[in-house]
Amino acid sequence: MADFNKRSFWNFTFKDILAIISSVAIPIALAIYTSISSEQQKQQAEKKQQFDFEQSRELRQQSIYDGFLNNTYKLDKDGYLNDTRNPWAFANAYYRAAHRQWDTIRKADVIQFLKEKQLIGRNNCSNGCRTTKLDDIIRLNELSFDKVSMSNAEFSSVNLNGASFDGARLDNAKFDSSSLLCVSFNGANLIGAHFSNSDMTGAIITEDQIKQASFHNVTMPNGKKTETASATTTKKPITKTTTIIRTEISTKASSSTTTTSSITTPSTTSSKTTSIAFSTSTTTSTSTSSTTSSTVAISSTAAATSSLTEATSLTKEISSTAILKWTTTGNMSVARYWHTASTLANGYVLVTGGFDGTSVHSSAELYNPSTSTWTTAGSMNVARQYHTASTLANGTVLIVGGFNSDGYLNSAELYNPSTGTWTLTGQMSITRRQHTASILANGSVLITGGYNGSKYLDSAELYNPSTNTWTTTGSMNVARQDHTASTLTNGLVLVAGGLPNGGSILDSAELYNPSTDTWTTTGQMSITRRQHTASILANGSVLITGGYNGSRYLNSAELYNPSTNTWATTGSMNVARQYHRASSLENGLILVTGGYSGSSYLDSAELYNPSTDTWTTIGSMNVVRDLHTASILANEKVLITGGYSGSSYLNSAELY
Repeated sequence: MADFNKRSFWNFTFKDILAIISSVAIPIALAIYTSISSEQQKQQAEKKQQFDFEQSRELRQQSIYDGFLNNTYKLDKDGYLNDTRNPWAFANAYYRAAHRQWDTIRKADVIQFLKEKQLIGRNNCSNGCRTTKLDDIIRLNELSFDKVSMSNAEFSSVNLNGASFDGARLDNAKFDSSSLLCVSFNGANLIGAHFSNSDMTGAIITEDQIKQASFHNVTMPNGKKTETASATTTKKPITKTTTIIRTEISTKASSSTTTTSSITTPSTTSSKTTSIAFSTSTTTSTSTSSTTSSTVAISSTAAATSSLTEATSLTKEISSTAILKWTTTGNMSVARYWHTASTLANGYVLVTGGFDGTSVHSSAELYNPSTSTWTTAGSMNVARQYHTASTLANGTVLIVGGFNSDGYLNSAELYNPSTGTWTLTGQMSITRRQHTASILANGSVLITGGYNGSKYLDSAELYNPSTNTWTTTGSMNVARQDHTASTLTNGLVLVAGGLPNGGSILDSAELYNPSTDTWTTTGQMSITRRQHTASILANGSVLITGGYNGSRYLNSAELYNPSTNTWATTGSMNVARQYHRASSLENGLILVTGGYSGSSYLDSAELYNPSTDTWTTIGSMNVVRDLHTASILANEKVLITGGYSGSSYLNSAELY
């Protein structure tokens, strides 16, 4: 039995206890400290994320409003709003075309700004319906606000006939003196919503939703009216309309004041009208706060039919210049970078070769725009990246040069879409990669410059599709890689910039004349650049954008005028970028996408407007990428494929 009176027993026990406590307490303390520290870091990260989100949302709202207001002024300046039959027919048409492109977040933002700036106008038609102040410009009928968050929103004297609020948040919203014929509230939150002095005939609303909201002097969906507060209530004539606003957004537009100009419309009686139907798209939404404004629908009468017909003809252009949305489409079968993409005569897009981070591909695949699917298109005879692809007049695609694990290539091959087969077609006189390929007026293909593993090249050669043969032609004045080559409307080929042998990056440019097989210098760009882009504008000028000059990444742009053989700077992009892509849209604008800024890979995109020499940022791609491809489809969409994100090689594709 232990003797508890002996001090030695207590000494042993005390030390033992201390050791046990120490061995357990220290890890516990460390764990608690680590947990607290981790939680603090998490909270800080969440706060930063929320702050960044709010900042982004504010900037997005401002950009949307700036574009809305700026282009309304432009419509007025161009005389579209002086049509005495219906001054706002064009503005209404522009707005509706833009609305179908906005996602639900932007719809909520725009509505909020319209209310705050009182741009959902009043039907006062003062001063002979001339443009005196921003008034009477937006009607909201037949538009979709599905899943938009409009808690506490106030709608006063608005025409929302046929509008859809399916899944929208309208808790505590107020609708007063409004026309709500056939409005759909499927799944909408109407808790606390208040409807007064309005017509809801034919509206889609459940009994439960009716119980959630309150109704005062309202004609209900069944045609019966709730209690009447005033015997003098006047109903506004109800007409169907078409509506909207052009959205070539100006990022520099001022949004501080909106009382400078506006439009009013003649009073309208019930009459036959014309309407344009558009589809709408939806995503998640942000909430909008309560702001009171007096808003009224603008009626569109039969007298405005001609104006609306003209507005309809503008829809194609509007759809391309609106705040457009990026959508993902089917993925390629493999990741590709430094690949090519060619639009075929049948509307398909042929993607060839490239690198996936492990190996160079010989495979090819086809994108079908009708089904948004990819199918294999056989394999090239030679795996390659850094090559070129040219769609010839006979519909075949010429693949030239490049690089693979065996070295630099001089081989060429043809893809025949009719048979789905690949055929070798002679060889260039020299191996090369990162060269250019330009289709000439006579159908031949001009290959220029590049790198062969030992030096940068000044040589050029021609491929003749009629004979499937190669011939050398005059050499450029300077060797170049990472340059651009553009076939001008006069038949000459403009080569600009690039990287030469043993020297600095180039600012020089030269012209190839197919008639004489000769090269002549043609001035200099304002800055040296490589890995830039070159785009032919509708007026024949060439737009050069971005690139790298050896010390910094560039956001500058400049124009080459073939008539005077001169260079002039133009507005700069909002973001510096190299390895980006530039696409000439049917409406004359230039779409620039992605690239690398020197510090990050980019998902941003922007549009260049040749008429104003300005750049406008638009919605970002779903994935950051450089060295991707951009192809114009028959439906005027732009297909983006592959590239590199900074951490992975991509097989994803998306549409603009």
